Amino acid sequence: MTLTRQQRRHIERQLRKLLRRNVCSICGSPFRHNSRTAGGLDTHGNVVLAGECCIGRVAEILVMGLYSDRQYDFLPPRSSDEPGAADEIATYQDIIADTDRRLARIERRGGRFPRAPDVYRLDYPWKSDDRAWFERTGTRAHRARMPFPGEVDDEATAAPAGQALVVLVQHVEPGSWVRTGLYLDTRLLPVPDDEATIHALFEMAMRREPMAPNVAALIALIEKYSICTGVGS
Repeated sequence: MTLTRQQRRHIERQLRKLLRRNVCSICGSPFRHNSRTAGGLDTHGNVVLAGECCIGRVAEILVMGLYSDRQYDFLPPRSSDEPGAADEIATYQDIIADTDRRLARIERRGGRFPRAPDVYRLDYPWKSDDRAWFERTGTRAHRARMPFPGEVDDEATAAPAGQALVVLVQHVEPGSWVRTGLYLDTRLLPVPDDEATIHALFEMAMRREPMAPNVAALIALIEKYSICTGVGS
């Protein structure tokens, strides 16, 4: 089918609206993580965005895609209108499946984590710095540092008055870390380079411990985690 520029723009606008729903527009089923999608026209000329459940019902496929409910940094932007080739989509599916397995292992080894909204597999300055730091420190499992430029700029800018965002990193296994952030009173900075202290702050940031309401409560929490010093890989 040959489409005019105006028709193609109309279809692209409709597909972007359908994409925001994260469901198959033919049967209404939610898209499954790491599954293919197809956008185009049905037999009546209606614009549709189908999941794997209904791809066979798309009469004219104009674009192929891949749905993931985790924000992996190696995936192209969701707003991309470039059609995906079948072999390219299959490659991404393999990489996502491998990353899913790695994350499941990290979650088992590292404990109960809130599901991370962003997952980074590409290299960044802060990743290289964390890797080098844990290699130098040997037995340390937790690190506290200030954010790198471009790492969490929006969150750092949103810090309440008198507070600053501190990045807390847990070394789970060689080559894998979990990062989180915590707003701290600037009078408490810099954070002491002490394993028990940073471990306690990390647990609070991950909401596995309640926020310490005062200094005495924080000291008691640090003492609780002082028995866990000297762990790592």
